[in-house]
Amino acid sequence: MEIADPLALPPADRAAFGILDRFLSGRGGLPVNTVVNTIFPAQLYQKHGAIGVYDRYMSEVYPQVKKHPDCSWGTYAQRIICRTDAQGGAIYPLRDLVAKVKTQTGLVGPNRAVYELGIVEQLLEIPIYNPQEHRSRPLGGPCLSHVSVKLSADKRVMLTGLYRSHYYVQRALGNLFGLAHLQHFIAQEAGLRSGPLVCHSSMAQLDLKPKKKGTPDHERWGKEDVCWLIEQCLAVRRPAAA
Repeated sequence: MEIADPLALPPADRAAFGILDRFLSGRGGLPVNTVVNTIFPAQLYQKHGAIGVYDRYMSEVYPQVKKHPDCSWGTYAQRIICRTDAQGGAIYPLRDLVAKVKTQTGLVGPNRAVYELGIVEQLLEIPIYNPQEHRSRPLGGPCLSHVSVKLSADKRVMLTGLYRSHYYVQRALGNLFGLAHLQHFIAQEAGLRSGPLVCHSSMAQLDLKPKKKGTPDHERWGKEDVCWLIEQCLAVRRPAAA
């Protein structure tokens, strides 16, 4: 998927956003903004600027988030903001990446393809998916494997996310907005504009939520519910009949 203007939310799209958010929240799923903040703490940035991202997320937000059983492996935001190297020291991939982008902005011919948040040792590394740690997990753990940042010819920040597996009902929209906010942060802090956002899903899944013993009937969704959801979202985006 390629999105030309990743943070744009015109009225029809905002209505579809609300339909999905109510669908998930009403069935025991995660609100869309909760998914957004697992990738990037957008509200911290809006309220406290870069210092809120670099410092307050790790000291105030992450200690609470990691208590949730779904976050036993950590969060994408944590691995992007701060992680520990092989010697036990702290490294700050996002801060380093922004600094690296800034060094190119004043050049006539900047390097356009040297900004990675992934698993390649020679570049800026974030082991979002760490084979040593996660190879024994049949399910769960990080699905976002790699984030690549490039500069366009007109020096806009472009971002590509690669997912090894992607849940399209519960996660996709929140993931896209999380990546868009991350892209916006990099662009803003480097004094640039955002460009296109691209998302590759090597396996896209229609994630259903079957009823489990002891859970209410409404806290589930099946294929027929997803078909209804899609129809509702399409309806608010269709032009009104004359």
